[in-house]
Amino acid sequence: MTIQDQLLAGRVNGILLPLSSMKTEKDWGVGDFSSLMEWTDFLAAQGAKILQILPLQETAPMETCPYSALSAFATDPVYADISAVEDVWASGDGRAYVESLKNDIASWHNADKAPFFAIKQAKLKALWYGYQRFLADEQAVRSARYRAFVAYCSAQSGWLRNYSLFRALKEFYKWQTWTQWPEDLRDFKKEAVDAFEAKYSEYVGFFSYVQWILDQQLRKAKIFAREKGVLIFGDIPFGTNLDSAEVWSERENYLLGWETGAPADQFSEGGQKWGLPAYNWPYQHAHNLDLWRRKIRRVTELYDIFRLDHLVGFFRTYIFAPGDEKGAFDLEGEQNQIDRGYNFLRMVLDEAGGKLPVGEDLGVIPNYVRRMLVDLRIPGYKVLRWEREDNGYYREPRHYPAVSLATTSTHDTETVRGWWETMDQHERANIWEMISAQKTDGNVPFTADSQRAILRRVLDSNSAITLFSWQDVIGTLDRVNTPGTVCGDNWTYRSAYTPAQAAEVYASQLAMYRELLKETGRG
Repeated sequence: MTIQDQLLAGRVNGILLPLSSMKTEKDWGVGDFSSLMEWTDFLAAQGAKILQILPLQETAPMETCPYSALSAFATDPVYADISAVEDVWASGDGRAYVESLKNDIASWHNADKAPFFAIKQAKLKALWYGYQRFLADEQAVRSARYRAFVAYCSAQSGWLRNYSLFRALKEFYKWQTWTQWPEDLRDFKKEAVDAFEAKYSEYVGFFSYVQWILDQQLRKAKIFAREKGVLIFGDIPFGTNLDSAEVWSERENYLLGWETGAPADQFSEGGQKWGLPAYNWPYQHAHNLDLWRRKIRRVTELYDIFRLDHLVGFFRTYIFAPGDEKGAFDLEGEQNQIDRGYNFLRMVLDEAGGKLPVGEDLGVIPNYVRRMLVDLRIPGYKVLRWEREDNGYYREPRHYPAVSLATTSTHDTETVRGWWETMDQHERANIWEMISAQKTDGNVPFTADSQRAILRRVLDSNSAITLFSWQDVIGTLDRVNTPGTVCGDNWTYRSAYTPAQAAEVYASQLAMYRELLKETGRG
């Protein structure tokens, strides 16, 4: 039985907690792949069967949003567990460097928000020392580990070489955008790129080495999760930054100068510009969706379940022409949109190999998109606060389609407590009647009892999969992302406690969660 069959035939619940947020005793201030194993163990003991960790793609310095990444394929070095990298500890310089960071690591670890940039720079330096040891002791003798690294580079050649070149060039040109590089490098001329690689092969190879280390650690964490009965839920961002490896090296897939965004929805009354280059969909479909096939194959290597960000964009993408403040869809005609979306989703299922795609179908979504998801057995989202009937009343969760994922909130919304406490009193009366079958004036505070009733209502839904953010389980206000916000604190949420501490601090909330899973058959 495939993972898709298994999940859609059952009733399971999962937890959403970004990997960066997973605090443990030994992390440096950002959750790493050992943190993932520790939290997997802890949440499995609470009854969770899925752990959603959000995108892990590498971002530029000072960029915290993983949906604006340097690469669609590369993992961020900030997630490396340096204590598990044998090359670092076999290097005298590496060991000395890490030991010199003792006070910095303690400060980062105790920070309220995840200090991504400082930690990433420190980890890259530690990995550089490990890489030097690897070259001297493993490459020099063509050891089994070195041969494994070469095999990895060959297997991932569809993205790894261009990414490693891009990262080396970014460092070489002090993080200038590729559009400002010398013309031949800017335009990815083969002679210039090959010459740079030959001259700086050691440095280019370093970035491949880092990805190899990260892949090994993530794969180990996924195997551990499987042993605990937990499936890891990853993410494919819809786009990448203009200043990214793929746009630089495969720009025929994009419409440079055009920008992707979204029409007005519940997140933005005036629509959104995302600062991401628009796709050249005619070119991509004419070339068998090669870029996206590689993306899907990559994500299915790493995860059991994966979220297709901005699903409607595969049917029709809202784009802005250069200098234009008013956007429009890139494809007109409902049947044309249906055909493009269907061809794309059929490709996803073909490449997924039985892994489960989940479609992020929030916002202004044509009905044909949701009908197609059910027909193709791809769950879409059912967010309790946004599901309404035509008469305006909240929709009964027991009427959600089985092929769906029901939840109380997403990483882009306030938590369920934040939503409840800021809701209009009339709206609270409306939804409380649906949740509790009791009429009220809406004066229902957020308490352990009302929290339990809200979570129970979602767990009782007809959806095959239900999901709660960690903050919704423990009843806090901390949010991961505030859409449209560009600041150093966004995307830096960090759990206040390690799993062992959380087990004590949130004992009553976790007991409630375990009881609800048993009562609803989702444990």
